[in-house]
Formats: sequence, structure tokens, C-alpha cells
Amino acid sequence: MIPTSSRTRHGSFILLRRLRRPLVVLIVVYAVSVLGFTLIPGVTPDGQPWRMSFLHAFYFVSFLGTTIGLGEIPYPFTDAQRLWATASIYATVVAWLYGIGALFAVLQDPLFRRISHEAGVERAVRRLREPFYLLCGYDDTGHRVAREITEDGTRVVVLDNDAGRVDSADVDDHRVPVPALAGDASDPKALLIAGLTHPCCAGVLALTGSDAINAKVALSARLLNSRVPVIAVARDHAWHPRLAAAGADHIINPFDTFAERVSISVRTPSLHVIYEALTTQAGTAAAEAPTVPRGRWVLCGWGLFARTLRRRLEALGIEVFLVDVELDDSCHAGNSLRGDPTDPGVLRRAELDKAQALVAGTDVDIENLAIVLAGREINKRLFIVARQTQRRNAPVFRAAPADLVMRSSYVVAAEVLRDLRAPLLSAFLRRARDQDETWAARLLQSLREAVGNDVLESWGMAVTPQSLPAVCDALLRGEAVTLDRLLTRAGFEAGRMRALPLLLHRGSERQLLPDRTLPLREGDQILFCGRALARSRMRALALTRTLAPTDAATGIAPLTKQDAP
Repeated sequence: MIPTSSRTRHGSFILLRRLRRPLVVLIVVYAVSVLGFTLIPGVTPDGQPWRMSFLHAFYFVSFLGTTIGLGEIPYPFTDAQRLWATASIYATVVAWLYGIGALFAVLQDPLFRRISHEAGVERAVRRLREPFYLLCGYDDTGHRVAREITEDGTRVVVLDNDAGRVDSADVDDHRVPVPALAGDASDPKALLIAGLTHPCCAGVLALTGSDAINAKVALSARLLNSRVPVIAVARDHAWHPRLAAAGADHIINPFDTFAERVSISVRTPSLHVIYEALTTQAGTAAAEAPTVPRGRWVLCGWGLFARTLRRRLEALGIEVFLVDVELDDSCHAGNSLRGDPTDPGVLRRAELDKAQALVAGTDVDIENLAIVLAGREINKRLFIVARQTQRRNAPVFRAAPADLVMRSSYVVAAEVLRDLRAPLLSAFLRRARDQDETWAARLLQSLREAVGNDVLESWGMAVTPQSLPAVCDALLRGEAVTLDRLLTRAGFEAGRMRALPLLLHRGSERQLLPDRTLPLREGDQILFCGRALARSRMRALALTRTLAPTDAATGIAPLTKQDAP
């Protein structure tokens, strides 16, 4: 990190250099005025000559320059002294006006304000004594991520090149203060000022709207502080290998993620409910499984989102018909139409009345809304997917007759929070995608029985002395500690936490839905999901060394009743 003192000296140097001339003028005017009062003779009331001392002269000129006017001291002035006082009044007032005007001009100077802003943020970052994430990009995605992270009590430092966004970070309702720096995330100096090499930096989130800038952030983090993990966003597949080579630990493509969710909705609807409940941190297992058609889809748009979704749908054997004004030669004439998809006439020529699904996937929100309304008017039975690019348009998209809305900021934020809160969740979802609908339906039913209508939370626990000291103590004593015993609340009459183990990571082995009677070992990592209350109670085990009693015959904690809803 660049030393704060050097930044502060740099700002002070600019201030003094810009004020050099006004300060010289002010000093010269005061010196001449004081000197004149000491040289001009006066007369005492009894007629004796006298001269002002430097102290009296400086004191008189000091309040004279501010036009306070306390009177003639220590004796009434002669005419010569009054003439000199009159000249000094005008000279000092003009000098002060000149100096104050120059000071305001310096304070409004963009360079000085930028350096002062950087120095202030650097001081705030230097004072941090707890883990924080360096968030590059504070658009819709960054705002959502910062809000959720700070809700967990974790600190965030924001870096964005838009001064308006940086100002909004200062006034947004975050649980903890969020230092925000206005700067270019691709500039290593800005990253250093924002705390990239700070000992408490827990990770870097490259969430800017540019894949190229995200790659530069990942590369800078790898070279300047290789110990911190980097989560980066890449919307174009061409940047994936570059980000991987730059050192990004996890690459998020919102278009791939959404296309995968649509694919899951088609193949395993029950898994879609589980996926949404686990990743959004706002869904419930009680939601109904979506009914996504497998028939003909009309896809409007030819950007990265539309191309990604097209590939995933065609991999499922779904017929896709493309409509856009910018279709290239790779689109076959038999399954595409070049035209404006916002025109109802073009949609009719695309035989939308015979389709089962419509995707409004252009890069402009107003165009997507127009496509949705026109499509619903032509075919009332359509399953409609709409893409939303700006958060401010959320009210009109909620009012639009769309069955599924793709919000890039929402998708990216959910993926980032999933990686930060429960890193094992990614491994679970990858393995769950290989299961069939029967397996997913059984898991969904188990979640509904264990959690009910509550919002589904996910969290990871490691069997280590730091995370679960009570479990490690029991293992050292030779006791059998099972998942069932871990989920039983000590101090309550067989009260079980409303949670379900999803994945057990032991060495190189990963078990989906591990058996509750499985004895735990030190070093195991377990992914749980359940109620927020269960999450809080299990995390409280890190502060206690008390476990539920063990049944001597089975080694399993006795369970006779569930927690009250």
C-alpha cells in the first residue's frame, strides 16, 4: 500500500504551491503595514512623542485587517498615523480577499479534491482491523452485493470510476460504513489505495461492466497479493481463458448461469426450485416447480445473452427460431428471420402463434418490454422470458406479463454471495445437476418437511477446533459424533435444528446427502441448508463446548420431537 503520509504530503504540497503568491502578498502587506506603524511617530495626551512597538503594531494591524475596528491604541493617532491606517485598511482587506479567493479556488481544484479524496479513503482503509472485500464496480450488481455482505456484518471497500456511484455508496443504507474510492479499477495504484495489499483483505470482487477491466483487476491481484481469492465476471466466453490465466479463482458468466437455470427448469423442475431457493437466499422450498415447455421457442435478440441461451436450448433438443435485425450469416434461413422483433408484424411472420415460448433478449429494456406485450397479444398461452438490464426498470418488469425475468445483476450477485457464504454450495449444485427428477423431487420434499415455508439459508461448517470445538473435544474423548447429534440442540429436550445436510467433503471424497448416522471426523466439511435460526444456533457451537447427549447403544442423539414451527 502506498504510504498515507506521502499522499498527505503530496496534497499539502499542492495546496501550498497554489497558495504561494497569495501568501506572499498577504505577508508583504502585513509586514509593510506593521513597519509603517513602528516608524511613524505619535504624540501622547501630555504632548510627549512616542512610537509603536512591534507588538502593538502587529496587534493593531491584525484586527484592522478584519475590519473589526477596536479604536486607536494605545493613544489617539496623529494625522500621519491615521493616513497610514487608512492605507493599511484597504491593503489588508484586498490581500485577504485575494487570499481567500485563491484558497477556495484550490479547494475546488479537481486535482486537489481527488488527492484529498484518495487520502481520506486510504486513511479509512488503513484503520480497518477486520476482514473486508475489495469490491470493484458499484453498479446494480455491486450495490446488491455490498448490501448483502454488509448485512452479514462483513466490511466492504468500493472502487468505481463513476463519482456518482461512489457518492451513493456513502449515503446508501449499509449496516456498516463502506469506504468508497472514485478511481479506475484497472489502475494498480487505485487498487493499492483501496486496500489490495492490506493484511485484512479477504478477497477481490471484480464486478465491473467490462470484461477487460475485470481481467486487469484479476491480474493485478495475482501479482500484488496472490494470497487473496478473486471472483470475476465475464460475459463474453472469449475472456474466460484470459481471466483464468490472470488468476481469477472463480469466473461468473451471468448468461451461462441463467441459461443453466432454464435448462434445469426443463429437465428437472424440482431441482430448479431447490436451485433458486439456495442461490437467491430469498426463496423457499415451498415454491411450485415451473412448467417450462419443450416445444418451439422464438428468441428475439442476437447478443451474448441470446446466443448463450440458444446453444443451451438446442443442446436439449428444443427448436429455436431467431428474430433480430442484426442476425449474421451463421443463422440458418429456415430457423431465423431478420427484422425488428418489436414489430408485431415481424413476430407474426415468425409464426409466434405456433410457438410455446418467447424470449425477449435484446440489450434494451424498453425493446424487451415491447416484445413481451406484443407477444402476449399474439399468443395468450406463451411462456415468456424477458431480460432486464437496469435495476431502475424493475417496477415495469414486475407489471409486465412475463413468466421469467432475467436480471444480470441479480444473477451475478446471487452467484457471488453463494461463493462467499457457502463455497461448498457450488460443488453440491454441480453434482445435483447430474441427478434425475426423481432424486430432485425427493430432496425437495425433504426440504419442505425440514424447513417448511421459511426462506432457505445455506452455510458450511468445518470440523476443526476453531469452528466446532465441542465436536473436536468429543472426538478426542473417543465419542461418536454423527450428523444427527450435531443437529440436535444441547440443553433442550431432544430439540432438533430445522436443517438438512446436503454435502460432506472428506479429503478427496464428496458425498451428496450424507447419512445422518455417519460418524464425523476432524477435517470434515459439511454443507447445510435450513432456517436462519438453525444457522445461527449452529454457528454458536463455535463459542461453546457443549453437545447433545449420546445414546450409548447407537451413538446417536435421541430425537423425540421437532422444533415448533
